[in-house]
Amino acid sequence: MNVESWMIKDLITIGRDAGIRDALLVMKKHSVRHLPVVENGLFVGLVTLGDLKQAILASMLESLKVSDVMIQNPYTITCETSLEKAALIIYEKNIGCLPVVEEGKILGIITVNDILKAFIDIMGVLKAGARIDVILKSVHGSFDEVVSIIEQEGGYIISAGMSINGDDNAHHFRISGGNTAAIAEELTSLGYRGVKVIE
Repeated sequence: MNVESWMIKDLITIGRDAGIRDALLVMKKHSVRHLPVVENGLFVGLVTLGDLKQAILASMLESLKVSDVMIQNPYTITCETSLEKAALIIYEKNIGCLPVVEEGKILGIITVNDILKAFIDIMGVLKAGARIDVILKSVHGSFDEVVSIIEQEGGYIISAGMSINGDDNAHHFRISGGNTAAIAEELTSLGYRGVKVIE
């Protein structure tokens, strides 16, 4: 899944010659913390609320412009960048957003909150249902066996994920419907470990 499906497309931007006070007012008015800086239709930098707060401490507040505090070469991505890759960049670089840029023009922006919302939607966290945790056996076909048991007991799998923990990688199945007690009992009787139901 690409970031294009999740990025903010209705952008609030600012010019590089705008004053710091103006940038702060724009951020407050539109409730945003990141402002792409655009000049002649091209993306030239990024200014964040954190950058502006640091600038406020300076005694030259009135004379500072956005160009004095903006990030001139921020990390960027394209519309074709996968959501996972964007999340990894944000995590590894410890940044709050990624401008989506193609041919010098900004097409959108994706923030930590956008990525979090995307993963919540993908994992079906807000959908009614339950989660079944289980440590798969170290044999081929155990994943398919667990899926089969869930379906046999009337469960519909919304999403599946995994927590990495050495040899005890737990799989998490978010399901809708089904007899979760019977699923857990069947998995345990077949020798699966770490079986837990979270309603």
